[in-house]
Amino acid sequence: MRQAAVLFVLVLLLAASAAPRHLSPHDQRQIEEMAQRYLQHRADKVTNRPQTPGFGVPTTDALAAELRTDETRLGARRTLLGSPGSGGYSRAEVNTSLLRLNVPNGGVVVVHLRELTHLYFERSRSVTHTSYGMTHVLIFNSTTTGWVLAVATRPPHSKCGLPPETQFCGPLSER
Repeated sequence: MRQAAVLFVLVLLLAASAAPRHLSPHDQRQIEEMAQRYLQHRADKVTNRPQTPGFGVPTTDALAAELRTDETRLGARRTLLGSPGSGGYSRAEVNTSLLRLNVPNGGVVVVHLRELTHLYFERSRSVTHTSYGMTHVLIFNSTTTGWVLAVATRPPHSKCGLPPETQFCGPLSER
């Protein structure tokens, strides 16, 4: 009987650890704001606006290294787009909408969201902006100082055709 009780408690503990966890409304709001800020800063990197280093959110060291490379590439894109004749983009307007939020354990949150971005032309005679929409998967880790962005990618099995100016995906993205 004692072995059955121990086995029952182990099964309950395993089931409890597999049960979906919930995020407080405050934490969810904070994570959604961080996702919005990250994508807005990313889009701003290809505009003629004054540039500030970074992407506006705390990140893990591993992601920070990747983003430094992205920041350099986005700066090169900004220079190319702003060359004489085209004028580049004056500003970016990013809107995000949460698709799904998973909390596999207390220290990790997986966010699936949709980004809709409008990049406004600096000089234009008739067309004022270009737009794109795409989905992202962002993973946030909880630390003693708050949430940090750990991973920023596209959903699994998404196709990488010709990505927008703010994303990189294979040789086609090096335009």
